[in-house]
Amino acid sequence: MTITIREAAVDSVEAAKLMRRKGANRIELNAHLEVGGLTPDTRTIIDTLIAIDDVPVVVMIRPRPGDYAYSDVELQQMQDSIHQIADVGGQYVTFGVVRDQQLDRQAMADLIDLAASRELEVVMHMAFDKIDVSAQPAAMYWLAEHGVKRILMHGGPLTTPIISALPTIQALVNTAPADLTILPGGGITSENAQYIADSLGVAEVHGSKIV
Repeated sequence: MTITIREAAVDSVEAAKLMRRKGANRIELNAHLEVGGLTPDTRTIIDTLIAIDDVPVVVMIRPRPGDYAYSDVELQQMQDSIHQIADVGGQYVTFGVVRDQQLDRQAMADLIDLAASRELEVVMHMAFDKIDVSAQPAAMYWLAEHGVKRILMHGGPLTTPIISALPTIQALVNTAPADLTILPGGGITSENAQYIADSLGVAEVHGSKIV
């Protein structure tokens, strides 16, 4: 399978520029990748959008490290981030809300509707892996029906090598709606990306060392 998209996870403007020079053709912009990525500050978003203007920049919306069951205050912070990203010219956002191993559909619907009203395309990030495996197919279809274009997943805990997690990812790749992309990530590097793409039959891969 020919890889058409190598999405690089970065947490600075300089890292975004370097990854773009090395061949990444989509950027996921975060703060603090060491904790899995948080919402970057507005200045970093603006500077990255200016510096990387020829490929998509997906901006992380995650108000804190830890789990993905957010309080009302944190959900309001996420809504504020959606507005800020749209206000500075962003076009793509990634977020996820999961509570008790289930997709928090009400919280996600509110965030997705707000993003759509601001003309932002939505991706669900690796919070998806925190959903019980038995509930993942229904969650996947719900997300697709609500306009989510892509789901980033590792197929299990990040401590599990992605090669071992491929069967879980494959099950969703095989049944995903035509307008939804399953994006594997977490432990994918420039060395193993092609093997994983071939194994899964996918054309898009994600990682902090993807190029």
